[in-house]
Amino acid sequence: MGLAGASELARELGITQARVRQHLRTLMRHGLVEVAFARAGGPGPRERVWRPTPKGQGNARPHRVPSLLALFMRATRERVGRETFVELLRETARLLAAERGPAAGAPLSERIKALRGLLDELAVASRLEELPPVYRLHLLTLSPWEPGITASEAGLFYRALAEDLLATEVELLSPSAPHRAVHTLQFHEVLN
Repeated sequence: MGLAGASELARELGITQARVRQHLRTLMRHGLVEVAFARAGGPGPRERVWRPTPKGQGNARPHRVPSLLALFMRATRERVGRETFVELLRETARLLAAERGPAAGAPLSERIKALRGLLDELAVASRLEELPPVYRLHLLTLSPWEPGITASEAGLFYRALAEDLLATEVELLSPSAPHRAVHTLQFHEVLN
């Protein structure tokens, strides 16, 4: 449900990499997966890292819960208005961070790990780009509930979640082409 290379998929499925690549080509032709980025794992060619497309995510998960949640979110926005809806998303992010975040004073590495773990639970694949003191967290897939809200509303949710978990200011960037991210969060190393 997140990111994986052919070697990881082959290991997990217990089949050859050649067979996995054949399946991935078929899935790509049908618009169910795409290449997220290519990574160098040492000498030799760069390995493609794959991710599901929104269509592929919808086919891989039960449709009822995400589509029901997306409709609920749309109906809530229409009922309460965009401004209140965005504040509800931010409050939800704060509550989630408070419930699932590391202890106060935890090192940045532990906070980042907690954030990525929570994103994984929300079915959002991420990739961390470390350029200390600057960090960029590229969110590479849509969460199944995101079709119910706009990209800017989802970005604000992720930003609020990251700010509360990381205990630092987070900037929401326009996605960068090389990573083909859905959302990109940038933050600086916090000196304790």
